[in-house]
Amino acid sequence: MRVSRNRSSVFVLCALAVLAAPCGFAEPAKNWHEDAFFGLHYDLHPGATDTELGRESTYEHIRAMLEKVKPDFVQYDCKGHPGYSGYPTKVGSPSPGIVGDALKVWRQVTRDMGIPLSIHFSGVWDSRAIELHPEWARINAQGKPDPNYTSRLSAYDEEYMIPQLLEVVREYDIDGMWIDGENWASQPDWSEACQKAFTEKTGIAEIPRKAGDPHWHEWLAFHRELFVNHVTRYVDAVHALKPTCMVTSNWMYSVRMPEAVAAPIDYLSGDFDPSFGAERAMAEGRFISSRGKPWDLMAWAFLQTGGQGWTMKNAEHLCQELSTVLAQGGAVFIYDTPHRSGRLTEWHQDILADVAKFCRPRQEYCHKSETVPQVAILHSETAYYLHNDPLFNFAQANRAMEGALHAVLENGLSADILNEDTLLKRLSEYPVVIIPEAVEVSDAVRQALPGYVENGGRLLLTGAQVAEQYGALAGVEKRGEPEEGGWLPVGGEAVNVAGGYQAVTLKDAEAVAFMLNEREPALNARADFPAATRRRVGRGTVVAVHGPVFRCYYESHYPALRRFIGDMVAALNPAPMARVDGPWWIEMAARKKDGRTLIQLVNRSVGGYLSPSRHMAESVPDTGPFTVTVPLPEKPARVFLAPEDKGLDWSWDGGLLTAKVGGLGIHNVLVIEPGTPGS
Repeated sequence: MRVSRNRSSVFVLCALAVLAAPCGFAEPAKNWHEDAFFGLHYDLHPGATDTELGRESTYEHIRAMLEKVKPDFVQYDCKGHPGYSGYPTKVGSPSPGIVGDALKVWRQVTRDMGIPLSIHFSGVWDSRAIELHPEWARINAQGKPDPNYTSRLSAYDEEYMIPQLLEVVREYDIDGMWIDGENWASQPDWSEACQKAFTEKTGIAEIPRKAGDPHWHEWLAFHRELFVNHVTRYVDAVHALKPTCMVTSNWMYSVRMPEAVAAPIDYLSGDFDPSFGAERAMAEGRFISSRGKPWDLMAWAFLQTGGQGWTMKNAEHLCQELSTVLAQGGAVFIYDTPHRSGRLTEWHQDILADVAKFCRPRQEYCHKSETVPQVAILHSETAYYLHNDPLFNFAQANRAMEGALHAVLENGLSADILNEDTLLKRLSEYPVVIIPEAVEVSDAVRQALPGYVENGGRLLLTGAQVAEQYGALAGVEKRGEPEEGGWLPVGGEAVNVAGGYQAVTLKDAEAVAFMLNEREPALNARADFPAATRRRVGRGTVVAVHGPVFRCYYESHYPALRRFIGDMVAALNPAPMARVDGPWWIEMAARKKDGRTLIQLVNRSVGGYLSPSRHMAESVPDTGPFTVTVPLPEKPARVFLAPEDKGLDWSWDGGLLTAKVGGLGIHNVLVIEPGTPGS
């Protein structure tokens, strides 16, 4: 048997489970996903009009294609959003186009190669199940049945979905399940069962129909709980049959679902956007990596621009997208589509093999790394669920948080995204904390912030609500109602910002920037309207920007606004942190693993240009020289770049490492090995 490097430990766990009990009596084993680093995902979403499913899914072909890439794990098609299955199910609805059992072939190939096999399976979204059982449909606010999305209080889970999942485990002895069409497909359900259960649970008899109605948020929270219960039911059922079958629900507990982890999923996962996926992964990786569970993120191997057809990305594009995931310690996998016959496109696999060759040398320096706490950005579940698109989609509720992330990274710093629960547990670890325009946070978070600052923390608060909600901490009082934005001073220049800015009266704070009537800072400062204030509290500092500066940055990315935000962070006078002095498109992450500090460096630039009609990153030009500084109490024993030697000159003096880096291709790591204390 041929087992590639770093895959043998993954397979041993699966093989032991299979030998012990093929279908359900194995003892719980280590989560194989913890050691899986690079995977592949293939799905077809079989339908009623297919005619040749599995016709070209031969052992020889699939084995040859996978040997090109040598993945640690594979996910293959089982049931997609239309609700038809690509294998001959006796429980669900097999597609009428099944010619050969492709899943059986994939099971044979992956077992012989020594890698786990997972399935792609659509859960909440199941159009065929509703066609067969109209009573399982979610009901919309107008009383109409949904043709695609199932109701969480119907019999769908117990009579259809769970029995089919168990069938696949019994018949194919699969090792994992990636359940798709889940939280992002979930919407409120006005079925009689849901209305009755809501009233019984809450005592609320008047059922809200839209945002703004009384008890709307209680109604949404009720449905979010139903979704968690749904996932818990099928995960528990699968684990009862085969404990080593690792199950996840796509995008559960990601940025779109920021509450504390409750459902017993085995790892976290999601597939980021086909176009501009690196930006989506940049936020998701920094949030999911804080959740305390194994995780991966998936890049689409193809994209679509305008009304044109889907086309394969090049290797450089995929490597850049995956690098921002690697930099956060995550596993990566790539989504490619087979032909309807099950044949894999050979030149696609050649591209994927090139991407794997890029990722493998980085595994040692990336996978399962941990953060070195620098800047914490709060992703408040309390605020998010007040404004997102029910139940779990963004609308604009993530913009301020992601604007803060972009601004911090583009000022050369490292940042993590934490929800309220995690921030409370780790608050004292972070030199700087940012609360970006969260219109409401939990009482526990609000009560913890004064102590954090008293003990030396640096806190940046933004939004028109700061004076009203944090007035005592910020040292200001609200005056009047918010005014439409205007101009903010940046050095001798100014930048225009929109949104409501709150006038404040200084109590025991000082102004660090004033709103401007016009764009000449020396002539137009409004002395009665501090746009940003600072208050020193104990050993710490609070800086407040009294308007939606981070939302504005997300929507504009104006360079002058980036500089203004950098000035606000500097006004906190934080202790030295890891920093990049170079082009803003170098994305840095301070990480650690095995006693070494690992400064992850990602080049987010592109050759040529991108536009609404040009989404492909055809090349990534080298950044040229730049400098990284890292505070270190002791002189390091060794500092080097890996896996690419781009030229490095480093020195250490007075507790600060200065590393002059010769350049950066797509991704590289500044590796710092600790020295002997006192040396």
